[in-house]
Amino acid sequence: MCDPAALAVSLFFKTASKPDQRAIVNGRERVLTAVDHREPDRVPITFDAQPEVFELLYGHFGISTREELWDALNVDTWLEGPVVKDPREKQLANGLFQNRWGYHQKKQPYNANGKTGYYDEIVYYPLSDIESACDLDHYDWPDPNLLEFGHLNELRKSQPHRAIIAHITHGGYFNATFLRGMEQFLVDLAMDPVLTQALVERTSTYLIEALDRLLEQAPDGFDIFYVADDYCMSSGPLFSPDVFKRLIKPYLRAIADRVHAHGKKFLLHVCGSVRLLLPEIIDSGVDILEPIQRRSTGMNLRELKKEFGRDLTFYGSVDLLQTLNKGSVKDVQNEVRRNIEILGPGGGFILGPGHTYIQIDAPLENILAMYETACEQSIPVYG
Repeated sequence: MCDPAALAVSLFFKTASKPDQRAIVNGRERVLTAVDHREPDRVPITFDAQPEVFELLYGHFGISTREELWDALNVDTWLEGPVVKDPREKQLANGLFQNRWGYHQKKQPYNANGKTGYYDEIVYYPLSDIESACDLDHYDWPDPNLLEFGHLNELRKSQPHRAIIAHITHGGYFNATFLRGMEQFLVDLAMDPVLTQALVERTSTYLIEALDRLLEQAPDGFDIFYVADDYCMSSGPLFSPDVFKRLIKPYLRAIADRVHAHGKKFLLHVCGSVRLLLPEIIDSGVDILEPIQRRSTGMNLRELKKEFGRDLTFYGSVDLLQTLNKGSVKDVQNEVRRNIEILGPGGGFILGPGHTYIQIDAPLENILAMYETACEQSIPVYG
């Protein structure tokens, strides 16, 4: 039976991009072809998971390294961060870890489907008690010059066949909430906009200066620059598009300008219902959006592809709330095929988990089915 929505998407992309006729040599070419909104030989594949899932997969395949796992799953990307030489980043007593920003994290257990996993939860917010923007002058801010990126040049040599995605730290907004506390930061948005503006300027300035250092030390060591900066709930944004334009958009634009000037792409992670902010995110210069949580309000895949598919590459999309962790192998296979059918035409799609990290409650057979199906499934070509 004809699906009008599917037909509309297919016709929309019929003239937008034809399949790339060149032979795709490796995963890096596959990713860059898709991000350039051309169809590669198959949809590129990405992967990340909690440490417990890594151990599960290592045991299944009888391997012990990330590279071996990437080879086993046919992963086309490689995410890599800096070498941090900031002395503030250290292990503390009682299982606490101090980040270079000064906030404290502790591994907290969670139980899912009879299995135990761990998350690093923030338990101390160092700026929670400040009273004005003036207090920011007295804080011991991290130094971007204590980050090193030269190892990315060696990584490029060892992983020439994968698209290297470089990251440094969270976005200016996200780090501001980690320093102030999420609840207090949202109160500040209404009650003390001067403080929120000053705080986000501090955190985003660090990110931009560190990006400049990355571009200086490893200009050819990566393909895509990654920032995680969650602004949304599952029902919608945490604040209005006007607040986004004032507080967030300036530093996203500064990042995009630097990245694009060096021939790289900009990948932004925003969980939840981000649709209302997408016009401003696109106008900021973002090229790729992660993780595409289709169960969130307004995140219908067909609608997203039709409305924003010319401007954004969608990164992720496989549901972790129901399908991967609670569904059958057949459910997982069907979702992977469906997502490729919807988001794959015309390029602009990299398939992976619909959240950065697969958790321990996802059955092994479902994870394997996800990656086997993704690797086998061809992009449907219309016209």
